[in-house]
Amino acid sequence: MRYPGGKGRCYQHIISLMPPHRVYVETHLGGGAVLRHKRPAEVNIGIEKDARVIDRWRSLGTASVEIIHGDALDFLEGYPFRGDELVYCDPPYPRSTRAKARIYRHDYTNADHVRLLSVLRRVPCMVVVSSYGNDLYAEHLSDWRCVEFPGDSHTGPRTETAWLNFPEPTNLHDYRFCGADYRARERLRRRRAGLVRRIENLPAVERNALLHDLACRFGPELASTGSPG
Repeated sequence: MRYPGGKGRCYQHIISLMPPHRVYVETHLGGGAVLRHKRPAEVNIGIEKDARVIDRWRSLGTASVEIIHGDALDFLEGYPFRGDELVYCDPPYPRSTRAKARIYRHDYTNADHVRLLSVLRRVPCMVVVSSYGNDLYAEHLSDWRCVEFPGDSHTGPRTETAWLNFPEPTNLHDYRFCGADYRARERLRRRRAGLVRRIENLPAVERNALLHDLACRFGPELASTGSPG
């Protein structure tokens, strides 16, 4: 599903930033590349203001996702957060960063962006915000962690920026996209697969002894990974 500003070519980077979470909220759903590719959370919510996009999502029959036709700010201000949520927010790119002035049916003014960032700063859970680098976001999220990664646009390659209100995690919700790029992800995938094969090929007693030692040494960390991926 294509949509202006979609993350179809860089969703891996965004997913690789996400710690374990029980509830996943995507506030500006659009094509939903991140939601479609990440490991589902226990609860998954997508909010979208564009009625045409809502119709396309509902035609897909996404039973595991609650699709809400509404305004992201209204949702964020009214949702009963418990702290085990992760909110991913990919609003319209600020007009100062775009080659074309009109690409969204529901665009944001600078005042809309300021209000959104103000609300996100008060949300009592983990938040990831993505956009192109710009002074407005840099000013209002100056105390948040900032990560840059390669993206794409209709005019060619662009650098995407993510702002995060939590420190760099040691455990991830979805480990399939670890690595800075495709080659790094493939190297890690092959290394993990090789280790698993070696463990599987051990005699049963040796394998169980190794698993016991790993559980004793890394038990708390293993219990908090939150992902089988």
